[in-house]
Amino acid sequence: MKRIKFLSLCTAVYLLQGCGSMTGLKKPLIPDNAPGTTGNARELIRLSNDPITEYYPKVSPDGKRIMFYTRDDNKAGSEKYTLVYINIGQPGRTPIIGSNTAEGAWMADSKSFLYTYYRPAKPVICKGGIDGNNGISYITPSAMGESDSYPNISPDGKRILFQSRIGSTYQMCLMDPSGNNFTVLTEGYFGNWHPSGQNFIYTKEVGKFQQIFTYDMKTGQSTQLTSGEFSNFHGSYSKDGKSIVFSSTRDDQSAHIFVMKADGSSLTQVTQGNTVNWFPTFGPDNTIYFSSNAGAPKNKPSINNYADLWSVKAVLQ
Repeated sequence: MKRIKFLSLCTAVYLLQGCGSMTGLKKPLIPDNAPGTTGNARELIRLSNDPITEYYPKVSPDGKRIMFYTRDDNKAGSEKYTLVYINIGQPGRTPIIGSNTAEGAWMADSKSFLYTYYRPAKPVICKGGIDGNNGISYITPSAMGESDSYPNISPDGKRILFQSRIGSTYQMCLMDPSGNNFTVLTEGYFGNWHPSGQNFIYTKEVGKFQQIFTYDMKTGQSTQLTSGEFSNFHGSYSKDGKSIVFSSTRDDQSAHIFVMKADGSSLTQVTQGNTVNWFPTFGPDNTIYFSSNAGAPKNKPSINNYADLWSVKAVLQ
């Protein structure tokens, strides 16, 4: 099995797997017009069809909005990236803050959010809001490491989980909402809280591949949940914390959505076919929202160059 190459974006303009990221697939196939689904899925819906790529959808806690970031290749550097949101079931989209913004994460009120601000030389975590508070509010005046990104607020609102590049590796880190009490927890990236706040999942390299782990906040112990001669990444919990949705590369030309129980058992494949599907996240009623290169033109088949938003309902075991 060939390894899927992960390209770094935080230090350049590339979208990477790990710091702000995307997977670089070898020899990309011309993708199907829609993601294929297995018998474990129903109600596949295309949510967008735009020339500008769209990544990292996140559903608000009240289930009414989806926040994601776009990439406009007519612009240069981090100016390409802009956070926007849509109201589920309604046309149109609303830019939130402006360029140099990505990787948004909702807070409990479904109006405020955390995000990565890429304009500084070292990206930092900031806070914004959709109801008039659209200015840039820094959590910290400067980055904790070489590059802070992918923030997530804990369910009780008292801790911010994020990843930071320290030396040559990415570390899962914590700080409080005022930017104090910075703590390095473990090597890894793409962290997401369990709804209980007692643990979180993250991705870490194991040999040549990426695997998903869980980290216990009480004991400080990590447990590996996935394995195999392929990469598993972009994990996110269901609203009840009983399931984890993630992307997995079972060959070097596609990436599909899988669901497993929170302990890593009962693996269920949701999508199939010649597409690359990333950043899956649960919304209400087991609906999974994700980015896909389905329908990409022949001159740019890679998900690094073309991605729209889709949703599908998983039939969970």
